[in-house]
Order: sequence, then structure tokens, then C-alpha cells
Amino acid sequence: MDPNNEEPLAVVRASSWPSLFDCAYKWYWQNLMGLRSPSGGAAALGTAVHAGTAAYDQQILDGKFAQIIDAVDVARDALANPRDEVLWDDGLTPNEADALAVKLTSRYCAEVAPTRTYTAVELQCTALDIATQHGVVRVTGTTDRVRQLEDGRKGISDVKTGGRATEKTATGGRRAVTKGHHIQLGIYTLMAEQASGERMEGPAEIIGLQTTKDTPCATGEISDVKTPLLGDGKFPGLIEIAAGMLKSGVFPPNPKSMLCSAKYCPAHASHCKYHD
Repeated sequence: MDPNNEEPLAVVRASSWPSLFDCAYKWYWQNLMGLRSPSGGAAALGTAVHAGTAAYDQQILDGKFAQIIDAVDVARDALANPRDEVLWDDGLTPNEADALAVKLTSRYCAEVAPTRTYTAVELQCTALDIATQHGVVRVTGTTDRVRQLEDGRKGISDVKTGGRATEKTATGGRRAVTKGHHIQLGIYTLMAEQASGERMEGPAEIIGLQTTKDTPCATGEISDVKTPLLGDGKFPGLIEIAAGMLKSGVFPPNPKSMLCSAKYCPAHASHCKYHD
């Protein structure tokens, strides 16, 4: 927390941090200038599965009898009544998304939820002020889950859906894809510590729910998600680097980003000349 109540350089949503380090120029137009693109079907499906699985886990946390059918109903309702406009142009139809929402929500509730002890579901952090040499960065957002391990340590769990949410292991099993998620998980960990007043000493976890025909689900851990964000005295953390961009107003473009297209970037056609 900032002891001097300094005005923040910016208020940054936790979920937007990976985008900042993928293409800072895109992040600038989306998060500081307010340009928006309609959500695709895959994003709508992910939001729906998050809603259904969170409802199930919250029932358990509240000491109530949780039923999978109720969680599925929540997911289907969220898909049928999205809060934002959905552009169904990514090879996924509403009917296909509905079927996947049912399968993924059911699999999570039957296979993953019984193996976890959660102490918080959808833990909200209204303002985490992080002081840097460039100024204060304020982070807001909601952490999916805080879980307690058998040894008493706590760590965060984050549900991810997508066509490549899991991968095969060398032994023939499956694990959640964790590569590239450490930035967001680190921010969620810091927020969870702020909101709960407890240290998160356990590894962070991705719960991968794959949106392919067989709908595999698997988990994967990242042991240290805070050092890349905070640095270690020898190199600056990513938060320090982000603060430098916010202070200078310089947001480098990345024309080689996998998301560099009009479909994913609202500034692609109207404001960005770098991809040409």
C-alpha cells in the first residue's frame, strides 16, 4: 500500500496485465482510451463456465448442498443472457457453446471441486496500490479462488477455458497449460493477500477446462508468481516496468502478437499503423 495516498498513475484491471506485456499499444487503446471490441463466442463460453463453477463452489463454501444441475443452469443462463455483445464469428455457434458449457461445468463440479478446499470464491479487491519509483499503480479485480493445501498453506486457483487449456505430459497424462499465465496469477495473488489479510505461500494453480470435443480438464501449478512481478533487487519487476510505461506515456506496439488483428484489437484499423 502507498503510505502517502499518492494519486495513482492509472487504475489497472488485473485481467488486463497479460495484454499489457503482449502489445502495450493495444492495451493503451483498450484500457486507457476505452476502445472495445465485441466479445467472441469463446470468451462468452468462458464467462459462462466461470459463473457456473463459481456458483457451485460458493454453495459448498456456504455449507449448503451443491448440485451440479444448478451450476449448469447458472452457466447456461449466463451464456444465453450475456452482459456484453457477443460476436459469434470464431467457429463456435451458440448451440455448440451451450453444449460445451454443460460438459465443462459438469466435469469441473464432478472431478475438480471435490478435490479442493476453498476458503474464498470470487474474492474481490477494490484497490491495491503498489508503489514504484515511477509512481503508484492501482490494481483492481477479482480472484477466482483461494484454496487451502493439506499443509495449511494457501494459494490461488484460476479457471481457464480454451481450445488449448490443457496439454499432454511426457507420461501420457494431462496438465493445465501454465505458460504465460504467471503475470495474471501473480497479480491475483497480491490482490488476494490484500483482500484477505493473509499470505499466499502455496503455489498458484491453473485449472484448465478444454473446449474441444473430449473436454479434458486438468490442473497445473506455478511455484513462484510474485518474483517476476516484484523483482528481486537484481532486476526490475514487471510492475516497475509497467509503471515506467504509464509514467512516460510510451506503449510499444507488437505487430508480431498472436492477437494482432481487427478481430482482437479495436485499434487495429482506426489507430494502429504498425502492423502494416
